[in-house]
This record gives sequence, structure tokens and C-alpha cells, in this order.
Amino acid sequence: MKKINFGILGCANIAQRTMIGTIQSNPDCEVISIASRNLDKAKEVAEKFNIPKAESYDDQINNPDVKAIYIPLPIGMHKEWCIKAAKAKKHIICEKSLSDNLEDLKEIVQVAKEEGVLLFENFMCDYHPQHQKVIDLIKNGEIGEIRNIDLKFGFPPLPENNIRYSKSLGGGALNDAGAYTLFMARKLVGENPKSVSCHLFNNGSEVDMMGSALLEFSKEICANLQFGFSHDYHNEYVIWGSKGTLKVNRAYSIPADFTPQISLIKNGKSEMINCDPSDHFKLLLEDFVRKLQDKSFSYDHLVDQGIYMQMMRDSSMKKETISN
Repeated sequence: MKKINFGILGCANIAQRTMIGTIQSNPDCEVISIASRNLDKAKEVAEKFNIPKAESYDDQINNPDVKAIYIPLPIGMHKEWCIKAAKAKKHIICEKSLSDNLEDLKEIVQVAKEEGVLLFENFMCDYHPQHQKVIDLIKNGEIGEIRNIDLKFGFPPLPENNIRYSKSLGGGALNDAGAYTLFMARKLVGENPKSVSCHLFNNGSEVDMMGSALLEFSKEICANLQFGFSHDYHNEYVIWGSKGTLKVNRAYSIPADFTPQISLIKNGKSEMINCDPSDHFKLLLEDFVRKLQDKSFSYDHLVDQGIYMQMMRDSSMKKETISN
């Protein structure tokens, strides 16, 4: 198979910190250009990574040598550029969340289906082996039956001009940190919730700055989600079972050289289970390449995540209406 030539659409921090280098290090991939609305910025980042710059987003997408597009743009821009990329027959890795509403997400997915392109939502945490180790411990009966899962992802306030604080750009704690907790709850339980209750808090901002949610699954399993932009840093989940408890202290954003530990607690005694360091961005890209090679394209999981994200938004809106 020929190398997959990537075009980068935007110079976001995550592109520079992780994805450009990850793509460049994969023997099956190559970054052939980067585009920005600011040509000076594009030139700066292009020189940093020793790659050419494109003159515009449209030039990037319409470049016949580009076979895949990585989109780290603000969420509010995902619909326009995912659809343009798909219609140009480019395969896509798009940062999460794919959209800030279900209707647009379904439209993005539908166009990807019609054009026969692979579409990834960049939940890199899905690929870290520690989570499979947790799932295996549960399947092996180490903590009995799951009773409750607490998932937290939050961090201190960001600079005032951060895109996460812009409603028009699809900002908000749910679309950012909260999306991880929903994704991971569904992954750990292995099914979608039966019901969702959520409350989002704006704290005077134009977007939600924090939130919490209760997901109810079958077998009387509940998951409590907590997330926000004005918190002491938390990046974890705890699974409380009928016979024991599992704790993961670095769950969603995990440095490639970090050695995760899983705490297994039974009858007051704690056992630390070490996991090997792993680059979950690298593993996600390897899966992207593999699915392109196998022509194994699926989209239902994208819609499922979007459905429950929308249920959380709608649940919070109903609570606001009642309180008003």
C-alpha cells in the first residue's frame, strides 16, 4: 500500500503536541502540508515540522496528493470542513467532539458514508491498553458485579481567549472534558445507557463551564460523570463492584512515557497493578491505517456517542426550563 498522505487543517496545540509527530513517525503515513487561516502561522508550524504549507483550507482539501485530512479545528468548524473533506474523497481524523449537536453530527456521518470515506473521532484514550486490562479484571470477576462507576475529568481555568469558552466555536465543558467521561463509561460497561440525566452550569459564561450526569445502564449499573473547566485537576475513574473496587488515576489524557497503575481494592487491602507505558495516539493512527487497508469502515459508534451527548444537552435544558 502506498503511504497515506495527510494534510493538516489547522495549527491547534494538539496537532503540534501530538498528531503531526505521530503521523510523521508512522511508516505508512506522511504529512505533506499544513494549512491555517493565518499564513504566517502556517509558515511557522510548517518550518517547525519541516513540511510545506498550503495556501488555504480549500487548497489543502482539493490537493489531489492529499489522501487523508486531520482536523484539529474548533468544534464549531467541524461540520463545514468534515463535509468538504468527505466530498473531496479524503479520509478524516477529526478531533472530538465531532459536533456540538446531533443533527450536524448525523449529517457529517451521512456524507462520509455516501462518499465512502473513513471517519475517525479522535478519542485516543479508547486505545490505551490499561482500559482493556480493567475490562479483563471485571470479566474475570475480580470485583464481582459492577454497582457504580465514578468518572471525573476537569482542569483549572484556561486563558480567557481560549476557544473552549466560545459558543460559536462549539465550546463548553461537555463538548470537551465531558465527552471523554461519557465515552469511557460506555466503553467500560460495554453498552449504551438506558437513561440519562444531566445538569450543565454556565457560571455567567456563554458556554457550560462544568457539569454532572447520571447514566443508568442495565443490571442496575449507574455511572456518575463530573467534568469542568474550573476545577482541581482530575483525570480518573473508579469502578465500585460487589466484591471490590478498581481505580484508574490517569484515564483520558495519558503521556506516552507514563506508567499507569490500576488499584485493585478488596476488603480494605490494595494491590497495585502496573501497566506498560503506551502511546494511545500512535495506536489510534495504526488502527486508522489498518481500517483503510481492510476497507473496514463503520459509523454507528460515532452516532451513538452523538446521541447520548445530545441527550445530556437536552436533559440539562429541561432542568433549566423547570427551574425558570
